[in-house]
Amino acid sequence: MILGNLLRMKGQVGRAIHIHQSLLQRPDLTPIEHAYVLLCLGLDFRHGGFVDRAVGAFQDVLRLDTRNRYALVNLQKLHEEQHQWAEAVRVRERILDLASDDGIADRRILAFLHNETGRSVAEADPAAAAAAFRRALDTDPLTAPAYLNLGDAFERQGDLPAAVNQWEELTRTQPERAHLAFDRLERAYGRLATPGRFVELCERLIAAQPRDWRARLALSKHLSAVAQHRRAFTLLLEALGHNPHGITIHQAMWRTLSALSFEAQLVRAYMDLTHEAVFYLDPHVCTRCRYRSTELLWQCPQCHEWNTFVEERLTPARPAPEPNPSEAP
Repeated sequence: MILGNLLRMKGQVGRAIHIHQSLLQRPDLTPIEHAYVLLCLGLDFRHGGFVDRAVGAFQDVLRLDTRNRYALVNLQKLHEEQHQWAEAVRVRERILDLASDDGIADRRILAFLHNETGRSVAEADPAAAAAAFRRALDTDPLTAPAYLNLGDAFERQGDLPAAVNQWEELTRTQPERAHLAFDRLERAYGRLATPGRFVELCERLIAAQPRDWRARLALSKHLSAVAQHRRAFTLLLEALGHNPHGITIHQAMWRTLSALSFEAQLVRAYMDLTHEAVFYLDPHVCTRCRYRSTELLWQCPQCHEWNTFVEERLTPARPAPEPNPSEAP
């Protein structure tokens, strides 16, 4: 068995399959040994891209050992890779039933699978999609994309207030993910003729999380759109103090400086703050396998784990200087 596993790891899948299939012919295997060889064979098939045969092997394992978590996890991953979300949900529910602890991690994965189920039927069956998004939030209220997708479903159905409620709920339950709903909320507030609510939302987030540079950036863009460029500039300086490496902040800063005709005092304040800063696109990294991405992903494309991306930061800049009204032209 070990030799077959080593051959699979070296890429010699055919030889690994041959060894493990030969082992299955032995009449003296105990049920546990039989199940383990089938599990190895399933891994061979999965590694070689033989999806149907891998599924069959893992199902055979479960017939011999109904509590084999490793077979269940691999079976779920196969369904995920084929975008068979309903089947993946059923397998993860079996895994959750086997959990010896409180099952928080398993529920979190199950919630993401419910969310993907909803996404897969969003166009064909909006009602079923909305129900799946609700199941995701009932399973784990911290499933950020489910708030976004449920709000989108309400918006498509013409119920904009209900959509806003879902997006606002995301900002309340997970303020660190609030930026994902900014564009939706700003657009919705405009359609509801209540643009001031976006300013209030951003100010509330900034007050609750003083290091929230994304809320400052979003608010600065909103203010620049209504020609409040000086207030926008102050917010951008604060944002740079907390994340001097965010290229989106620098782009917004130069647009704002342009609108203010590149006043010398403002340009000096910007240059002083960004001295020695290293510019790079806002980075996100998978905590499980260290895969890097320029965007926040819900499932890692390398290790396929869920909700493992965090924003990686370098050394923060010094605090943003307080604006001096006496120096303003």
